[in-house]
Amino acid sequence: MTHRLPWIASALAASVLMTCSLTACSGAETPDDAAVSAAVVTVLLKQGSVPDTVPAYGTAGPAADAAQVVSVQAAGRVLRWNVTAGTSVKHGQALATFALAPASVAAYQQAVTAQQLAETQRAHTAQLLAQQLATRDQLDQAEKALHDAQSALDALVQQQGRNPTVDVTAPFDGTVATVDAQQGDNLQPGAPLLTVQRGDGLVVTAGVERDALGRVQIGAKAELVPIDGGESMHGTVRRVASTLNPHTHQLDVEIVPDGALIGGEGFRADIVVGQWQGWLLPRDAVQGDEEDRHVFQVANGKAKSVPVKVLGDAGDVTVASGALDAHLPLVTEGATQLDDGMVVHAPSEKAKP
Repeated sequence: MTHRLPWIASALAASVLMTCSLTACSGAETPDDAAVSAAVVTVLLKQGSVPDTVPAYGTAGPAADAAQVVSVQAAGRVLRWNVTAGTSVKHGQALATFALAPASVAAYQQAVTAQQLAETQRAHTAQLLAQQLATRDQLDQAEKALHDAQSALDALVQQQGRNPTVDVTAPFDGTVATVDAQQGDNLQPGAPLLTVQRGDGLVVTAGVERDALGRVQIGAKAELVPIDGGESMHGTVRRVASTLNPHTHQLDVEIVPDGALIGGEGFRADIVVGQWQGWLLPRDAVQGDEEDRHVFQVANGKAKSVPVKVLGDAGDVTVASGALDAHLPLVTEGATQLDDGMVVHAPSEKAKP
């Protein structure tokens, strides 16, 4: 019994040494002690400017001063139409023949007779005055009566001409947009006959919100993007309404395009009202909410959180100000998983934000 104890003690000692060795090998670094890291993608920082724009939506159609309703300021009827809706016309071209109503013809004849009578009476009064058979006051009254009769005749001629029929002509080069009267219908003075639209009169009329008043200026540039797809075009603001449209409760803005439009086509208009100047950052690089906007740069292999102030957005680019280091790469993809001071691995770097 006594001779076996040293052998047992030796075996126990060897067992203890082996156990300690295994423990040392497996317990030298636990998961809690390992450094946390993340793989990210970075870009080079860049400064510059992008347009500050006001969005607006509208449709292509005639400008406020591009269409004119043609009418005759006398009662009558259309004897013959020379055009239909969609017809291209030139300035002065005959569009229709309008026959005056009998009452309108009679009114003209009465005006002619009244003018002739007033002229005769004025000449007779002047002769009597020369013979000292009339006073100067009587001559003044005769001259006033002649003036009034002439004014009434001139007004009628301007409204309905001197003939029983009137040639209705085009006020400018353009297109007949609508024909508003039927041939043979008896019409009142000023009744619309047709509408003529200028050939270059199509614009995009878009609505902007009330707070854009003062920001959108005449002469501002805009990009017009068709809502239903197609090539965008550029345009220039020609008119900004100073009152709200009663139907849309927005301010109407007329934009003249540099390309051809189709009436009724819908557009989104991005109207340039200024420029944002600062750091040009990819949108996915900016983290946090409005109270804590920040980005991550990589310094010595670790993420560095830098506060920024967002000035504006244009497409997928955010313009911001902040104490960024132009020599340190900016984290884009993977920024959402970072904390300040975290070890990062950047396998690739993009050339631009």
